[in-house]
Amino acid sequence: MLKLIKQANVYTPQFAGVRDVLVGGGKIIEIGKDLSPGSLDHTVIEANGMHMIPGLVDRHVHLTGGGGEGGFSSSTPEVRLSSLVKNGITSVVGLLGTNDVGRSTKSLLSKVKSLREEGMNAFMLTGGYGYPPNSITGDIREDIMFFSEVLGLKLAIEDHRASYVTTEELRRLASYVRVASMLSKKKGFIHLHMGSGKGHYQQIYDVVESTDLPISLFSPTHINRTSELLDASVEFAGRGGLVDLTSNIQTKTAAGSLSPAQGVTYLLDKGVPMDAITVSSDANGSLPTFDENGQLIGLKVAGVEPSLTALQELVVEEGLPLEEAIKPFTANPAKGLGLQGGRGMLVGGGAADFILLDDALAVRDVFINGEVFVEGYDVVKRGVFE
Repeated sequence: MLKLIKQANVYTPQFAGVRDVLVGGGKIIEIGKDLSPGSLDHTVIEANGMHMIPGLVDRHVHLTGGGGEGGFSSSTPEVRLSSLVKNGITSVVGLLGTNDVGRSTKSLLSKVKSLREEGMNAFMLTGGYGYPPNSITGDIREDIMFFSEVLGLKLAIEDHRASYVTTEELRRLASYVRVASMLSKKKGFIHLHMGSGKGHYQQIYDVVESTDLPISLFSPTHINRTSELLDASVEFAGRGGLVDLTSNIQTKTAAGSLSPAQGVTYLLDKGVPMDAITVSSDANGSLPTFDENGQLIGLKVAGVEPSLTALQELVVEEGLPLEEAIKPFTANPAKGLGLQGGRGMLVGGGAADFILLDDALAVRDVFINGEVFVEGYDVVKRGVFE
């Protein structure tokens, strides 16, 4: 059945004004004024005063759980569909974390397929912290080429839990990802977990400067882990890279701390363009705390909610226009991931993934491929066993 969203403040992400949006067959058919499907059967959704934005794209979620730094009992649980949709997430990318020995890319692929059956736009990365990378087929090139769900490779550097790949090994992996992605018509990238090591981006620069590989092939995350890494990220973005802040991390500074939203505005003030910034949650991953000797002294679980909170803070407290504030959560990650079908934006013929926010920027309704998952602030479509 067709759906007609009436009189919403539409952000594509650019503000398009007060518009009607006609949805059918999982896609946005038309955005315009005074739309009517005529005699065709349809449902009208009143959205007067609501802000219609693209669905959020979370590019870093531990769908099968993460953690484990404190032993087997410290492994975190799997993500539920409802926890994603109630926070406005319509596209999600799963990956492995520290424990890519007890967890596998095969189980991750199964979880991604499960979420897809439940209606979520779900994808994944092969690899993890280990080297050689944990893969589905035994070869990351085959994973990327032959599984539509696999968008790229996950790897960790500058972290005491990482495998400390050499520059030559990183160069080889980057080449594999590049070629496999070209052959399968994917954007292709290495999603780099950045630790608090003092080398920051130097290993990446060494690879880029010694090859013809573009810096866009490397996609660092957790760049707000330390103030030093955040500062180093200004140069990385200036060289043409895309940087990803984690909404579950507060950046400690000499003057106190920066929230993720403040981290975004910090980068903007340093001259980093908004189009070079994304924000992801690291949801269901562990948030370990280590002392100066590398001993675990605390462990928490990252939530899904902080990304929506960061978006709200960017508008309410940091004073960014909504059309700018939503880009690191929608259009930017969709472009960085190479998502097809108009995801991360609202456009005629594109996927009908969108959220209706009220004046407080709380999620009222969520639609994925034209199907309603949250209606009137309540989750109406849950996972099979929820």
